[in-house]
Amino acid sequence: MIVKCKFNCEMIFVILLIILLLIRIQAQSPKRDNKYPPKELITMAKPFHEACVKQTGVTEEAIKEFSEGNIHEDEALKCYMNCFFHELGLVDDKGDVHLETLRQSMPGSFVDLILKPAQHCVHPEGDTLCHKAWWFHQCWKKADPVHYFLL
Repeated sequence: MIVKCKFNCEMIFVILLIILLLIRIQAQSPKRDNKYPPKELITMAKPFHEACVKQTGVTEEAIKEFSEGNIHEDEALKCYMNCFFHELGLVDDKGDVHLETLRQSMPGSFVDLILKPAQHCVHPEGDTLCHKAWWFHQCWKKADPVHYFLL
């Protein structure tokens, strides 16, 4: 049995598909407001951020694009991520991430929200420590693009 539409069914289907895609895109947008990421975390990270920017030559634009935009490869950014992890003592000599150390350095109100998606990313892949740090961050961002952020 063939069902005939009074309306243009193909057009309705396309419109519904577009609406669903827009909802999904909006749901995947990074959460940014005056409370997130927490100001105390931004303040705590500032000296490490400044030292690693100076050491690696990464641009603020590259950091912001990765944090709030698209995942992209940039060697200075990869080494910035590695520097930041090492400055905070969050990785070992192999580049494996210690979530428990990260958990202790973050404000408790959102630790589980932030760290739970990263649990399957703690053994990063890559040929160098910079590549491993980038692998971890892109894994973490893919796991939770709404709550992920890079300081």
